[in-house]
Amino acid sequence: MTWSSPETLGEPDEVGFGSGRPPGRHWPRWPLILAGAAVIAVAAVLVLARQPARPARAHTAVTVTQAGHRLLGVRAGWELLGYGPRRAVRVQLARGRVTQTVVPVLASTGPFSFVAGPSQVIIRPWDVEPGYLVPDGQPARPLPSVLGQGGETLPGPQPGEVWVQKTAMSLTLTRLDGGQTGVSIRLPAGGWWLASPNGRGDVLLSGVGEIYDVWPGGSRRIGGMLAAVGPTRWLTVNCNRPHRCTDVVIDPATGAQRQLGGPPVASVSAAAPGVIAPDGATAAVFRVTAGGQVTLHLLNLATGADQRIAVPLGPALVRAGTLAWSPDSRWLFVIDTHGGLAAVNAATQRVEGLGVRLPWLSQIAIRNAPS
Repeated sequence: MTWSSPETLGEPDEVGFGSGRPPGRHWPRWPLILAGAAVIAVAAVLVLARQPARPARAHTAVTVTQAGHRLLGVRAGWELLGYGPRRAVRVQLARGRVTQTVVPVLASTGPFSFVAGPSQVIIRPWDVEPGYLVPDGQPARPLPSVLGQGGETLPGPQPGEVWVQKTAMSLTLTRLDGGQTGVSIRLPAGGWWLASPNGRGDVLLSGVGEIYDVWPGGSRRIGGMLAAVGPTRWLTVNCNRPHRCTDVVIDPATGAQRQLGGPPVASVSAAAPGVIAPDGATAAVFRVTAGGQVTLHLLNLATGADQRIAVPLGPALVRAGTLAWSPDSRWLFVIDTHGGLAAVNAATQRVEGLGVRLPWLSQIAIRNAPS
C-alpha cells in the first residue's frame, strides 16, 4: 500500500525542522483501507512537523543538477524516485543527475498514492481532489480523468499499468495514459482489507489473522499477519497461541512455507509491511518498542539473524513508501524522521549519504532500468 502525508503550504528546498501544521480539510470518503484510518490520522499529524520554506519561482518548474560523478558507485540504469511536498524528484545514480519538478499543492490533506511509471510518476489523492502526472523532465500536469476519480492506486503487472480503486470491492487495471485494459480484480466479500502490492504485479489483502493474494479471476488464502513483501519472498508472522508466534518465509511462486529461526518480528503492522530485497535474502522491517520508539532492522531470511540499523525514525515513518531496495539488492533506501534520504549498504549494514542534496521527501520508489 502506498501511504502518504498531508501537503505543506510552502515550497521545501532542503530538510529542516520547525513548527507543526494546521489540520487539513479533505479526507478520503472511501479508501480501500478502512481499517487503517487511525494510522493514517497519526501519520498526518506527525510527519510534517516542519517550517515552510520560501516559495518556488515560476521559471524553476523543472531543475536539473549534476554531481559530476556516479552516486554510490552505481553503474546500472535504475533510478530512485521520490516525492515531498510540492516536489517530485528523479535521481539517476549512474549519471549523477538529480531532476526536481515542482508539483502543485494537493487540495487534499489525506493519504495519496505515489507510483512510478516507465517515464513518469503519478501522485493521486485517495479522495476526489485532483492528482498529478509528472513526465520525466517536463512540468506536472493533471491526471487523465480515469485516474483522477479517487481511491487507492497500486503498481500493475506491466510498466505503465496500475491497479485503480473504482469501487469499494474492486480494482481495475488502467494504463497511465488513461487507457483501459478491461481487466479487474474482485475483492473477497465479508472483510475489511489492508491492500499492498504483492511484489509481482498483483495485490495482497491483509485482514485480521489472514492474508489473501488476489489476481484477476482468482485468489489464495495465506495464514498469519503480513510482515514484509518482495518479488521472490514474503514474510508472515503466524501465532498458534498468545505469545507463541513464529516468522514464516513464503515462496510466492510455489506457495511453499518455511519457519524462520530466531525471535519473531515484533510489532508487525500490516498497514506498513516491510520490504524484502529482490534476491530474497534480506527483509527490512520496522519494529516499535513498548515506549513507542521506532527502529529499522535487517532480517536474514536464511538464518533469522537480526541487525538493527542506525537510522533515526519516528512513529510517522511506520508506513509504506519510506523503504525501497535497489534492483541488485545492494542498497536499501530509507526516509528518516527529518525527511532525509539514507542509503544502507546491505553487505556492511553501514548507513551512507547519497552524495547530493535533496529536498524533504515523504515517499520513494525505484524504477528499474529499461529492458
